[in-house]
Amino acid sequence: MMLAFNTDKLLKFGLINGVIVAALLINPAYSASEDNMLFRFANEDHFEGWQINNDTVMGGVSQSQIKQNKQQDLLFTGNVSLDNNGGFASTESRFTHQISAASSLTIAVKGDGKVYQLRLKTPQLSYGEAYVANFTTQADTLTEHTFTAADFTVSFRGRVVSNAPELNLLDIERVGFLVAQKQQGPFAIELHSIEFENKK
Repeated sequence: MMLAFNTDKLLKFGLINGVIVAALLINPAYSASEDNMLFRFANEDHFEGWQINNDTVMGGVSQSQIKQNKQQDLLFTGNVSLDNNGGFASTESRFTHQISAASSLTIAVKGDGKVYQLRLKTPQLSYGEAYVANFTTQADTLTEHTFTAADFTVSFRGRVVSNAPELNLLDIERVGFLVAQKQQGPFAIELHSIEFENKK
């Protein structure tokens, strides 16, 4: 039995499908749903201008740098020194997207076995304050760490701030990472992604 095909219809169908696929790739509204949104730390459309902030602002001598590696992830490395009452290194960037709904977030990182701190900032905080939560990495292993708003406390220069506003994940403007806790010596952590999820 021989099947007949309408060439014009097939071409039209192929063009329509091509347009749909292009829309999925270009439009963030299609590439990530409102309930499950994934953002890459190395993507300049997701995060803008990663900055370094070490204990040198307080007289310390810790060093750090951040760069994009061959795998298209951010590599945050350096050396933490306890000299001159120092002891921390950090990096921070502006988050350029507005999240419409989120009950938790998950970060994917590859660390060195040290404890790091995830730092979030919103317009509700005073200058220098941050919502912070610690997580422990595994050496040379990609791990995921999930947090809800309740997992964060507000900190200012290492001290807990009482009576601070509760964290609303929808208000996040800046995201950062810090290594401290007297973990002197070299450190290295690959920053892969952050994913927001809304569990109804």
